[in-house]
Amino acid sequence: MRINHPLTGSMVALITPMFEDGSVDFVALESLVEFHIASGTKAIISMGTTGESA
Repeated sequence: MRINHPLTGSMVALITPMFEDGSVDFVALESLVEFHIASGTKAIISMGTTGESA
């Protein structure tokens, strides 16, 4: 099946906010996601190519 919908608008490769010990700061992550939603971001890409997994 082929879906023909062009990608438009702001698409963000999200960073993962972390504490110094390397654990995820979920409160900051939720705030960041809510900020992008409120700002009109059309797509949020998690675990993308921002180099955090290296």
